[in-house]
Amino acid sequence: MAPPESSVKGASGNPSGGTMGKTSGSLLEPATDARADDSPPQHPIRAALAVTVIGYVVLTALMLGIGLLLTHALNGSVGSWDRHVSDYFARHRTSGLNDLTKRATSGVSKFVRVGHADLPAIIVAAVVVTFLARRGRWREGVLIAIAFALEITVFLSVKFVVARPRPDVLDLNSSPSNTSFPSGHTAAATVLFVGITIIVMCCTRNRLARVVSTVVASGVVGMVGFARVYRGLHYLTDVLVGALLGLGCLTVAVIAVRAASRRQARAGEASARQGAHVDRGDDDRIDAGVAAS
Repeated sequence: MAPPESSVKGASGNPSGGTMGKTSGSLLEPATDARADDSPPQHPIRAALAVTVIGYVVLTALMLGIGLLLTHALNGSVGSWDRHVSDYFARHRTSGLNDLTKRATSGVSKFVRVGHADLPAIIVAAVVVTFLARRGRWREGVLIAIAFALEITVFLSVKFVVARPRPDVLDLNSSPSNTSFPSGHTAAATVLFVGITIIVMCCTRNRLARVVSTVVASGVVGMVGFARVYRGLHYLTDVLVGALLGLGCLTVAVIAVRAASRRQARAGEASARQGAHVDRGDDDRIDAGVAAS
């Protein structure tokens, strides 16, 4: 006997019921069949929030640990290498690279600024999230929203605790902050552009689109990081850790979205089972009435 239509839809994630369009095996789909999970049902938002809070704690602890190592235990070894790299770029500046990095910081960085100047990044993220939501792709929209929220909160939590001074070289930008670790520009660029690449990977199998998005994301993040080091605003390790922070925020966001998707699927299946139970009860009562008559 064929299974009820409702159970088929529930097992496939309710493809016609408002969930996003996606390719098979999408990164944002639940990792396991929701029916195999016997834990008590949990609201999707609470599931995503729980993962996000845990991710914030883990990422903040990790960033604080790395930052304090760089400014204390490793200051004489890695710190010396960091200073050498900054001095090298300061001594080998050219008018061409000055202009190129200025364009990178004034152009690309308008969309990845962090902290008190974070409004441009938030606007871009809001536009992306709104566009995705209107297309019915809630998972991708939530991915960007969670990742950006994590990036901002972790960055601000770590920045003033570590309080690593900026490189002792002539910087080519005026910055209201004297703290260097981690590179918020690089972290936000990673969240935004690598996040868009993840969305492209989830939404299309077109190889050209995937390659182009990957190349663009790599180029933008690399250019932002290089410009920040070249112009004397960050040490190289600040930039590397900033990229790591961005990737960590995206990883937590993916896990949170998958957790919410899993809970939503379980809720849908529970509703379908309840409806099937009610239908069977009605059929039994009808059969009993017919037999009595």
